[in-house]
Amino acid sequence: ELRGIIKGSGYLCGCQSCNYSKVLNAYEFERHAGCKTKHPNNHIYFENGKTIYQIVQELRSTPESMLFDVIQTVFGAPINQKSFRIWKESFQAATRELQRIYGKEELNL
Repeated sequence: ELRGIIKGSGYLCGCQSCNYSKVLNAYEFERHAGCKTKHPNNHIYFENGKTIYQIVQELRSTPESMLFDVIQTVFGAPINQKSFRIWKESFQAATRELQRIYGKEELNL
């Protein structure tokens, strides 16, 4: 078992050599844990016991109008509200821009 923290699109690795100073992609993070598979997101777990893959599958079937509420509950652990707010605003701005470009009222993302 290797502890890490999600940071951006990677993982802040908690192994002895990295000591939370290096951000790794999923494959690298898994290797630092002493494993190597073709699907690392099936083997990287949140504190609630769910894998990243399981969380993504839950969120895929969530209607866009409920996405932000579901994200806050599906993890089963507190999330960094400041980072979540920044991400949410960025996501909403990108969605508005796509709607403007493609002229669609509702995008299927």
